[in-house]
Amino acid sequence: MVHVDGRVTTCCLDEGLENTLGNARETPLAELWNGPTLHRWRVAQAEGRFEDSGPYCTLCNWRGAGTMPSEAVAEYLAGNNERSALTSFRSRFPHVTRPPHRKTR
Repeated sequence: MVHVDGRVTTCCLDEGLENTLGNARETPLAELWNGPTLHRWRVAQAEGRFEDSGPYCTLCNWRGAGTMPSEAVAEYLAGNNERSALTSFRSRFPHVTRPPHRKTR
């Protein structure tokens, strides 16, 4: 969510802006969205470590909150060489198919 002052947070419940990624007036939104902080939080979510990705994540019904499809999460993890997180994710969601093999350049 981008707040009126430009601060970007990952959650609509974060009214106190405790989970702030940065400010869209100072840093391009794409850089915040694809940056290392959100990447770490995504990996924590995929591994089921919700307490490591923000103060509200342990309280959230994230599966019902418009999240990415499981296959897209697996593809994201595979594309970022997060093998441990991918293994953990697949152990929790065994129905997830393997993403197609992509050639590296």
